[in-house]
Amino acid sequence: MTALMKRKVWLVWLLFWPLLIFATFYFFPPVLSGNWADVLALFVLLAVVAMMPINVKGTDLFFIQGISLAVFLRYGLFVEMILTQLAILVFLLNLRVTKKDSHRYPVNMLMFMLVSLVSGGLFYLLGGSVGEFSGDAITQLVPSIAYILSLIVVNQILLHFLKIYIYKEADTKFFGKDMLWEAISTGVTLPVGFLLYMLHTYLGTVAIFFVGVPFILASLMLRLYYSSQKVNNLLQQTSEIGQQITQSLDTDEILNVFLNEVKDMFLVDYAYIMDAEHVKRLTVIKRYENERGIVSKEESNLYQEGISSRVWRSGRSRLYTKRSQWKNLTEGVLSDAANSVISVPMKRNKNVVGIITLASDRVRSYEKHHILVLQILANYLAVAVDNARHYEETKRRSERCPLTNLYNFRFFGELLDEKYKRFDKTPDPFSIILLDLDHFKKVNDTFGHHSGNEVLCGVANRLEEEIGGRGTVARFGGEEFVVLLENHSHKKSVQVAEDLRCSIADRPFEIYNDLDNGNRQVIYVTASIGVATAPDQGEDAQTLIRNADRAMYTGAKRQGRNRVASYVG
Repeated sequence: MTALMKRKVWLVWLLFWPLLIFATFYFFPPVLSGNWADVLALFVLLAVVAMMPINVKGTDLFFIQGISLAVFLRYGLFVEMILTQLAILVFLLNLRVTKKDSHRYPVNMLMFMLVSLVSGGLFYLLGGSVGEFSGDAITQLVPSIAYILSLIVVNQILLHFLKIYIYKEADTKFFGKDMLWEAISTGVTLPVGFLLYMLHTYLGTVAIFFVGVPFILASLMLRLYYSSQKVNNLLQQTSEIGQQITQSLDTDEILNVFLNEVKDMFLVDYAYIMDAEHVKRLTVIKRYENERGIVSKEESNLYQEGISSRVWRSGRSRLYTKRSQWKNLTEGVLSDAANSVISVPMKRNKNVVGIITLASDRVRSYEKHHILVLQILANYLAVAVDNARHYEETKRRSERCPLTNLYNFRFFGELLDEKYKRFDKTPDPFSIILLDLDHFKKVNDTFGHHSGNEVLCGVANRLEEEIGGRGTVARFGGEEFVVLLENHSHKKSVQVAEDLRCSIADRPFEIYNDLDNGNRQVIYVTASIGVATAPDQGEDAQTLIRNADRAMYTGAKRQGRNRVASYVG
């Protein structure tokens, strides 16, 4: 809700709330008969029940409808409205609503006031009467049923209006779970209200004790039952997420799946996954923001958040229900709108290897059982990421040359075979550039093998710089390198090969002379290059490589070296 909308809500409340209170008192005067002690006892009962809400997907539900019905039938609309407004005030104070969310006071008070007015007005319109129970329940049946139905429908209409026009929640549904919960809670509590109303007529104040205490205990048991069901559901989801992420061996995919599942599982506006293994400072490896979605690793940076740092150092989880509890612990990384924060360590072999921190703009979004659930998820994630990193490292070693870090020929051969398999679907030309360093044995014999390795690494770097995203560079073996150029004609490929030749020949390489006390020395090397293009110069991978090799030896090596030759045939 925007700041302007919040001001409008307060203005509407200031204009209409006193007016409606006065109008209700004038048209529906209270029927007290000096029973102030009973009214006070009923208010205490309402207040106690209001302090035991059930949180369903961020919405707090409480069961005051039945008691409100008893107050209405016994003392009239005005008393019911006043006690309900006071109960709403107790409810919001118990939630410790922050200044930023203070608009909830006028919104909730006006909404419940309108529900009371419409339901009570319909009751009176249909001939219902208030006061002591007369024993004739039949005459009150139709007005009471109308009162109950209007209570549910009007409340849902107002909620729907608030979500669409005030909170701008376009995807909200009228006949959804909110209405189902409202109908169930109302259907359960209203019979208690009728019972309280009837017993109060005959027993007086003691009826409030006989009905109120069991009702409070039932509300408490329902709250505990719902909490246990919620924990069971979360644990089941946790197991499913754990299985899902441990089946993948791609680190980025694991992190994306984890954040997508967690943001739906909890109330999350901001989420951070941080690496704490072999680092001096926490580093964000993936994060989620409600307005931007999942942010890629390239956009992440070092994490300055004091909460996560404390979790890292202590190895213990932390939970904060509102901003005032943690605002002095952070250097400002979290949004100014954030309130609730939960942060847990990712542990593997009893060592903290990462931190997961979630934040919500709402207060009290997280409870103590969320720490347990998120800790289990964090351990699943730690194992999944560790397995994926081991796999990726093993795969990298099997695909890369350990000296130059270029792809090795085995990987290059598989890549080239795959290109031929896809050629029928995507018949774009591609070329092979095969190059061999000239007289490289002389470099090793003159300066030592370590110096030769330096030259090989330098050549590899230049090849990758020149090719960039246009293709794939691999070490063919020894002093030979090979390049796969995507979507390049033969003519363009020859030009690229010439650029590679110049890049190697025109710029010197600085090496350590291992055979002369390790002094720095500058040397020049050249390369002979052969080019072959598919499909005209090679109907399969082996033929294409063989033809590029022929071009290199017959057209470049035998013609004086340090030149580019293309296959002719």
